[in-house]
Amino acid sequence: MPIEFVAQVAGVDDEYCLVAAVAEQEDGTGRALIFQAGLEAPDDQDVRLGHDTHCLVTETHGTAYGCVRELTIDGNRLYVTLAEHALADLGLDDVEIHVELAVEPESIDLLRGYLDRILTYGRPEAQPTVLRT
Repeated sequence: MPIEFVAQVAGVDDEYCLVAAVAEQEDGTGRALIFQAGLEAPDDQDVRLGHDTHCLVTETHGTAYGCVRELTIDGNRLYVTLAEHALADLGLDDVEIHVELAVEPESIDLLRGYLDRILTYGRPEAQPTVLRT
């Protein structure tokens, strides 16, 4: 059964790295998904560590790299499908996540742009097979 929640907040940042996040509560608590990627091309160390792709962090600080297989934003709904092998690292029990985005349309537009950049970062084979933002 998919993980489902309503995000009361969505935000982006690009000060230290590219970040796009959604959270259940205004203060950032509750369920959360934080998508990240570097600002510059991956270096040799990133490649060696397998960090030469996007990163997903959950509210429990579970972290996995290159794990988003599909992502679609349809209106105010965000649908994410993850790689099965990443579930333990992320502390999740299902590969499907459905998020209702209860935020302003401008926030959804920003989220779309950042997710596009984040999920196409790094090695092509780790990028989602479906990306509809």
